[in-house]
Order: sequence, then structure tokens, then C-alpha cells
Amino acid sequence: MEAEMRPALIALVTSVRKETRIILRDREAFLLLFLMPFVFVLVMSLALQGSFREHSQGARAKLLVINHDDGAIGEKLAEQFRSARHFTTEIRTEQVAPEELEAEVRLGHYKFAIIIPPKTTEQAVKRVAQQLDATVAQVTQQPIAIGLLADPAVHADQRALMMTTLNRALQEVETGILLKQVGEAGKRLVRARQLFPEIPAVRAPDALHTFAEVKDPPHDVTTGLRPPTSVQQGAPSWIVLGMFLLVIPLSVTFIRERQLGTLQRLHSLGVSPWVVMAGKIIPYLVINQIQFGLILLEGMYVLPWLGGDALTLGHTPGALIVVSLATSATAIGFAFLIAVMARTTEQAHVFAPASILILAAIGGVMVPKFVMPVIMQQIAAVSPLSWALEALLDVLVRAGGLREAAPEIGGLLLFAGCCFAVVIVRFRRYFRA
Repeated sequence: MEAEMRPALIALVTSVRKETRIILRDREAFLLLFLMPFVFVLVMSLALQGSFREHSQGARAKLLVINHDDGAIGEKLAEQFRSARHFTTEIRTEQVAPEELEAEVRLGHYKFAIIIPPKTTEQAVKRVAQQLDATVAQVTQQPIAIGLLADPAVHADQRALMMTTLNRALQEVETGILLKQVGEAGKRLVRARQLFPEIPAVRAPDALHTFAEVKDPPHDVTTGLRPPTSVQQGAPSWIVLGMFLLVIPLSVTFIRERQLGTLQRLHSLGVSPWVVMAGKIIPYLVINQIQFGLILLEGMYVLPWLGGDALTLGHTPGALIVVSLATSATAIGFAFLIAVMARTTEQAHVFAPASILILAAIGGVMVPKFVMPVIMQQIAAVSPLSWALEALLDVLVRAGGLREAAPEIGGLLLFAGCCFAVVIVRFRRYFRA
């Protein structure tokens, strides 16, 4: 068995060395595979730090409102968000376990979740009444805390928009309660003071504090993950784009070998098609992992040194490796697919970069998906670059692991498998022609 495998292993090593020499022959193109994503991350992260624009006219964040209040205030708050133009709102009244709710938000199923606690209406009315009561020296009813959860991948501007909208809605509710109670108390007071003039007037509080101010939580209560920085938002996009850029050199060199008859000569020497394919896959797989590692190191050390935000790797570095390998397999499979479908190097030169840029644009790499119109967000779901990006966001930003990123990883591997299935059929045909 060992004697049978030895020639195949030697052929594989030779094929890898041959492909590596071809890659290194064009040093400028080889360096661009690393320099382009490196410079992208550097420039975009520093330029966008603190100034991301997350919302546009067509973008609506998905909001979940958990209404446990059985009074008018809970219904009024829910209705205000249902009609808000910045949010697509879902209302629930049933009990939801805190862990389940946090998981739904953290995994991006909802961008925000608002929790209206039980007896909110009753407590709000009591607190306003105490603040209006001149005989009460100290208000004992505590401010009502409305809960707010946010997807860790949501940018700072969109979080600020949510907090402003929510606090403004609470102020409107508070003002409505105040006006109603002042009106009712005023009517009663007029009648009472006709009989008892010594009754004090209604006290106007300096400021109402019926609801506690809703603030941006400093970090996720379960994972300790802080809101994402510009680097955490930008680096995954450029990692994915950089890894898919190898589609261009891989497809072009394959077509050139096919045109020169290299595949046929290898077949005449008894070299297996599997050895030839593996010899091409391994060098580019290694290049992708080097790209991935360099960009992570850049975010962790170079950007902070230049005054930017630091990149954190989440809590499951092992999941990053799996995502990187799945993304690389998809990029290589797509490159091979272009190589076997294109007839000339000119076709590959045009189609490869164009297809990558289109998939990157619709997949949220160039422009974040949450600023896209709804129809574009739905189209983004067909882009493998979008799956790779979401998998990286699950790990780097949402503090997830393999389980959270499994749907995207599965999609990437399935896409890669379909590409390789087509490639194998056509590759055998070229090899034997």
C-alpha cells in the first residue's frame, strides 16, 4: 500500500512545487494578493472610524417588541414603533425566556428588542401621581426601566437612532399621563377648594422621571462583548474580498496551461487528474490562510499603533479557522468553475473580477446590507460572499462559535461542492482531450 501511494505523493509534491513557481513568477501580482486587502482594511477602517452611516431612506431595522404590559402604555409604545419608518416591527405579548431573546438578537435575527415590563401602565400612573401630590415629600415609586437589546453587529449611529426614538416615545407617553392627571386633579381641586380653601394647589414637578432613561448597553450581558468598532465591521468585508481575489490568477493560469497543452502532457505521463487539481488547490489554500492571518494581525496591532480601534477575535478562535477554510474552499471552487467555463484568458480576465465585484456589491461587502433597500437585502442572500461575511460577523462581532456560524459555513461548503462537481466533469474532459 505504501509503495503504491509513494508515486502519487511524489507527483502531488511536484505538482504543488510547479504551481508555487508559477505563482511566484509574477511577483507583482503575488504581492497584490496581500497588499490590496491590507491597504483596504487600513484605509477604510481609519477613514470610517466613528463616522459610519448606517441608515438610509430604504433601510429598515428589524425590531422585536415584547409587550408584557396589559395597559394602554404598552399598546401605545408598540403602536408607535409599528408606525415608525425606520423599523420593521414585530409585536409579541407572550413570555420569552431572557436567554432565548438575547440569543435571537445576538445572532442577528432581530437588530433590536424592546422589553416592556408587566404593570408598566399601573406603575407609571402611580409615579406621576406621586410627583404631582403636594403632600408627598419623597417619591417612592421607582422609575420604570424599559429593556433594550441590540445586535452586536449594529453600528453606533443606528443604536443612537433607536435610543433617541425610544426615549422620545417614552417622553410622549409621560407627557400624556401628566396632562391627563393634571386635568383630572385640577377639576377635583376647584371643587374641593370651594369648601376647603386651605387645600394646597397641585404641585408642578420640576421634571418628570417616570421612565428610566434608556441607554446603550456598554456590552452584551452574556458575552461581555462591547459594541463593534469600525475595524470589526470593516475587516471581515475586506478579508472576504481579499480571499476571493485569487479567482483571477488561478483561473487565468489554469486556462493558460490548458491552451499550452500542459494538462494533456501530464495525462500522457500517467499523472492523475486528482493530483493536478490538488497541486493547484493547496498553494492557493495556503495563500488564503496567510491573507487571513495578516489582516487579523493588522487589525490587532498595526491599526491601534496608528491610532485606530483594535480588532478583537471573539471567544472562539477555532471557529475563525473553520470559517477561513470554508471561505477559501468556496473561492477556489469558484475560481476553478470560471477556469473550466471560460474559453480564453481574456474571458477569464474580464469575467473573474467583474463577477467578484458584483457578488461583493450585492453581498454586503462594499456597502453594509442594513443600509440597502429590502429587495437588495433579499438579493444579498444568494451571494456566497455574503455567507462568508455573515459567518465572520457571527464569530468576530456577535461572539458566536461554530454552532452560530454553521448555516453560513454549510452554505459555503455546499456551494464549493457544486462548483467542484462541475469542475471535475469538465476537467476530466480537458485532461483526456
